[in-house]
Amino acid sequence: MFNLLGNERKAKRLKKDALTIIRSDEVAYPSLHLKSCASMVAEYLAAIFSASPKTKAGHGSAIWLKEQHRDARRRRDQIQLTAATLSIIYLRASELGQLGTPICEIIDGAMGRWADDPDTPPEALPDPTKASSSIAPK
Repeated sequence: MFNLLGNERKAKRLKKDALTIIRSDEVAYPSLHLKSCASMVAEYLAAIFSASPKTKAGHGSAIWLKEQHRDARRRRDQIQLTAATLSIIYLRASELGQLGTPICEIIDGAMGRWADDPDTPPEALPDPTKASSSIAPK
């Protein structure tokens, strides 16, 4: 029971983080930035969820993804930093199972928008600063 409440808390935090990152990038950066970010997220997720066996720290592992994030932060590469952060959130959300599904859908939707036509206005994303009683869609 306590683990379920902990997972709900994790899911709410991941959802808030994902929405904040997506919203801030859509406001702050041009469409070319968003398109590059979307392709990098797709590349990272393909490496993580590929069927090939992985070593603990090899290409496509969680440790590799964290290293990509650290490297982007060090180099101040905002495209790679956003892509790595959203990929980490996606990975953690997918580990939560059913609770993480809405978070993965939010990221998938944003990446689809960014890859297709980043200049199109997003559908109304929920405000991450307002607490919702449930993360499940109604």
